[in-house]
Amino acid sequence: MREQGGRDGTGGCLVSIAVLALAAGSALADAPVVTTDSITVDVPGPNFSCPADGFDVLSTFSVVRRNIDFYAGSADTILVKEIRHVDFSGTLYKSTDQTVTIPYTGTWTRTLDVAADTVTNDGRFRSSQLDHGRMVTLAAGRSVVSASDFTTLTETGRIPEAWQDGVCAYLAGG
Repeated sequence: MREQGGRDGTGGCLVSIAVLALAAGSALADAPVVTTDSITVDVPGPNFSCPADGFDVLSTFSVVRRNIDFYAGSADTILVKEIRHVDFSGTLYKSTDQTVTIPYTGTWTRTLDVAADTVTNDGRFRSSQLDHGRMVTLAAGRSVVSASDFTTLTETGRIPEAWQDGVCAYLAGG
């Protein structure tokens, strides 16, 4: 019995052909579809509530999203994965006195994996930092949720609810 990939080189040759075929197949795959879109909201609108403090938080913002979509199927029409890089900045307002504000920003990556049925968010989802550099509150880390029913599968870091609590406290004092 001869060893696979034996000294006569036939096994090694078959492995090499298989590797070349895989490389050629992936090289022939269509490139991802890359798009960028921007959204600006310049009229304060509802964002979240601070029920314990008796007001809502309104927001204005500008966001830029760079989307990288991967498709499959005979006509490359089936979305397989979407990677979205999100970068935004804006202002939060106390609904009962819109002169009381705090800035907020975020930079993160959102990945939809259709096969795994997950949406993963990684990065700095929201932060509120004053002009002189003092960090008031922050939501950053990683969360993985089910793409079908939005239940949280894992979450690490500082969660968005903690950021909201910090914003409520800051705006309530203003």
